[in-house]
Amino acid sequence: MKKIILAILTFMALGIYENANAQQLPRYTQYMFNKMVLNPGYTGSNEALSLTALYRTQWVNIDGAPTSITLSGHSPLGDQKKLGLGGYLEYDNIGVHNQVNAFAAYSYKFILGESRLSLGLQGGISYRASNYQNVQGNGLITPDIDVPFQNNENRLLPNFGLGLYYYQPNLFYVGAAIPYLLNNNLRDPLVDPARTPHQDRHYNFMAGVVFGKDIKISPSTLIKIVPSQAPIQFDMNLMASLKEKIWLGISYRFAAGNADKALESESINGIVAFQFKQIRIGYAYDYTLSALDAFAMPLGSHEITLNYDMKGKGVRYYTPRHF
Repeated sequence: MKKIILAILTFMALGIYENANAQQLPRYTQYMFNKMVLNPGYTGSNEALSLTALYRTQWVNIDGAPTSITLSGHSPLGDQKKLGLGGYLEYDNIGVHNQVNAFAAYSYKFILGESRLSLGLQGGISYRASNYQNVQGNGLITPDIDVPFQNNENRLLPNFGLGLYYYQPNLFYVGAAIPYLLNNNLRDPLVDPARTPHQDRHYNFMAGVVFGKDIKISPSTLIKIVPSQAPIQFDMNLMASLKEKIWLGISYRFAAGNADKALESESINGIVAFQFKQIRIGYAYDYTLSALDAFAMPLGSHEITLNYDMKGKGVRYYTPRHF
């Protein structure tokens, strides 16, 4: 059974069948603390240099399940802080595929009264190493005769993306982004010209708002769309900040538009984070609700974040960062 699950994960990541539908980019439960990776328009939206590290292991009991590591940083520039500059490194492993993304991001902000409209651009390269020869036959695939599995492959994939981010600090935000615009081939087209997988455009939409004073309530949502390739994924989140020291949250992830089900639950997630002046440490646990729960539970999925906001002399900013 583990081999069957591994084969399914391999098909999901590779898109080797014409009808294989899946989102190709990593998912994050604590997306509200890691938004620059999802939207370059977020770059420089804090009033100081902001650094983030994230580690995620998904479906712990399943061999070959996704593992992701992200390191990112960004800062405003200029006297009026209208410019933003940042970048991120992202490592993602699923099945026989390992990918490293290195991107730089730039943004420009328009001052609209108390609000800001930020336009972002990112560019970089992905290195993808696929060890197809590690795949073992199990009835679903036969590596000895299936050409796509007979040779390993490494590819460099340049790309760029765009993002919009409209916000008022610690009150609300709305954003939209296309992280990758180019539809690069994920395999050499000569291997199997009729079924060459490629990078699909992902459209990310996000929004959030903050209510309250001593106890701040922050509902937010992240919607990810891959047109004609995967169901629309929704993350609905509710966070509470207690005395600006402790964060507690719960979220529900589901997909809509699946051919078999109009609505399919994926997971319910719990989040806890602690603020220590300029440092925030967060942890998330995903309880799987999909058909994978028979294999992924009870260990589920885990995610850890570490955020650091560097405060320079004479710099004022809201603490903690709600957005």
